[in-house]
Amino acid sequence: MRNLSTPALTVAMLASCTAVPPFDLATSEQTYGSPVIKIASIMANMKCELYTAANDENPLPLYINDRPLRPRTLPNPKPDQRFSLKNIFSAIEYVGEVELTIDATHTDGLSPSLSFPGLGSDKKPLAIGVDGGVSEIGHRANKTYHSVDFERLVEGTEQRPAARPTIPCAAGSELQGRLGLEDNLKMGIVASSMNDLSVWPGNASNPGAGSSVGNEYTAGRIHAVVDFTTTTRVSGGPNWELTHFVGPNSNSGLFNHKREALNQLTFTFIPICIRDKYRGTKGKEGRWEYSPSLPYGTPAWANYLSPCSKISPQTKSRALSDAHQTNIMSLDNIRLRDF
Repeated sequence: MRNLSTPALTVAMLASCTAVPPFDLATSEQTYGSPVIKIASIMANMKCELYTAANDENPLPLYINDRPLRPRTLPNPKPDQRFSLKNIFSAIEYVGEVELTIDATHTDGLSPSLSFPGLGSDKKPLAIGVDGGVSEIGHRANKTYHSVDFERLVEGTEQRPAARPTIPCAAGSELQGRLGLEDNLKMGIVASSMNDLSVWPGNASNPGAGSSVGNEYTAGRIHAVVDFTTTTRVSGGPNWELTHFVGPNSNSGLFNHKREALNQLTFTFIPICIRDKYRGTKGKEGRWEYSPSLPYGTPAWANYLSPCSKISPQTKSRALSDAHQTNIMSLDNIRLRDF
C-alpha cells in the first residue's frame, strides 16, 4: 500500500505549486526588473519603428490600376512630390489606435503510471497498475490602448513633432526584430492609391468628405494584426523497469511543463483631413483642389477630404472611436476563427 500512495502524494504536491505566471516577455527574467519596465520597452520599440516607417522617403511603386500592373509614367518629381510614406503622411492627416495585448499561460502537470507485473503464482499471475494525473493552469493577461496622431510622427506646422529615435529600432530585449509596421503601412498606402471604387461625388465614404458621410468609413483605412506567439514545452521523467516494477512513467512523461506567450499588436489608422501645408479650394460636388498639388500617388479620395483647418475638433475623437471598434471586432473575429 505504501507504493500505491506515490501517485496521490505527487498529485498533492503539484496542487500547491501552481501560481499566476509572470509575463513571458524578456529573454530572461533578470533583463528588466519589473513588468512595468517591460511594457515600457515594448512601447519604445513600437514607437521607434512607427516613427521610422512614417518618415520613410523611399519611393513606393505606383501602378496603372489595371491587371498587368504596368508602372505609371511620371515626370521627375521634386523630393516632396514623390510617392513615399513620408510625403503621403505629410499631406494626409491619419489618426488611429494601437492595441497591445500581452498574454501568458503557464501549465504544469504530472501523469505518473506505476505497474507491478509478475506478482502472484504462475497459475494465477497478478499485475497491478496505478495511473494518476493532475494539471494546473495559471493565466495572466494585460491589454493597453494607445492613440496615434501622424501629425506628431511626420513634421508639419500643426503641432510639435515627436522626438526622433536616438538609437536604431529593435535594439532592446523586448520583442526583438522588426514588427513589420513599415510593410503594413506601405501595403495600405499602395492599395489606397489604386482604390477608386468608393469615390462618387458627394458620397465619398470618408469622414469629412461630404455632408452625407457619417461614421461609416471604407477608403483609406490601414488595419493590421501582428501576432507573435512563443510556446515552450518540456516533458519527461524517469523510467525504471525491474522484475516486479515498471514506472513511474507515462506516454507523455512523469511531468509536463508548458508556457505559451501570446503577444498581439493590433492597429487601425484612419485619414481625416489634408494637412496645413496644402491650401484647399472647394470645387463642385464636394471636391477640393489643393495648392501645391498633392504628392504623386495620393489616393483619388483624398481630394474629397477637407483641409484640417476646416474640420471640427470632434473629428479626431470620432476617428479614434471608429479605430477602437475596428480593433475590437478584428480580434473577436480572430478568436472565433476555427484554425
